Amino acid sequence: MKRSFFSPVPLALLALAGPAASQSVTFRGKVEDVPGTANQFVVDCTNTQLTSASIDLNAFVGQEVLIDGTWNGSTASPAVAVTAISMVPETFEIGGGASIGSQARFKTFGTPGDAAAVFASLGSSFLPFGPAGVGFLDPATLLNVGVGSVDGLGVFQVIVPVPNDPALVGLFVLGQGAMLGPATPLLLTNPDCKTVQT
Repeated sequence: MKRSFFSPVPLALLALAGPAASQSVTFRGKVEDVPGTANQFVVDCTNTQLTSASIDLNAFVGQEVLIDGTWNGSTASPAVAVTAISMVPETFEIGGGASIGSQARFKTFGTPGDAAAVFASLGSSFLPFGPAGVGFLDPATLLNVGVGSVDGLGVFQVIVPVPNDPALVGLFVLGQGAMLGPATPLLLTNPDCKTVQT
């Protein structure tokens, strides 16, 4: 599927996931350490901080994981105390050069035939959707990149041309997918990001 534009997404569904007091959450993402620090961690591409009193998160740096934990209730400065973590396959990526005049490739990886949607935003947040996971995209800048079905190879891809406009250089784009099938419950993917280059 090819699209050269983003269409706005209705935000009514996001109203169901407004700020709350601390609560248990489950989500997918990549663990990264904060450069220049010791034992400080975030979900890659987001401002979500990760801590744990019982798990050495250093062992998971650079890995896609499934996390269970307790969220502090903040969407602006989210922090999760990790109680369980396990490595899982990547479920979303933004591939391609993402440089001006090229293409970005938004891909979800799932079960063939499942419905899939791909979204993007210009910032991050933290919106729990129960067992489906966490929406990491900023609702104020949320855009629907495309919808369709996971193909026979287990991929749903949307190719987005990046205009040849120097004003776009340095633009941060955060993406995430969602999948739903007859035999599989709603799943929010791991987030991924790109910064537009020359």
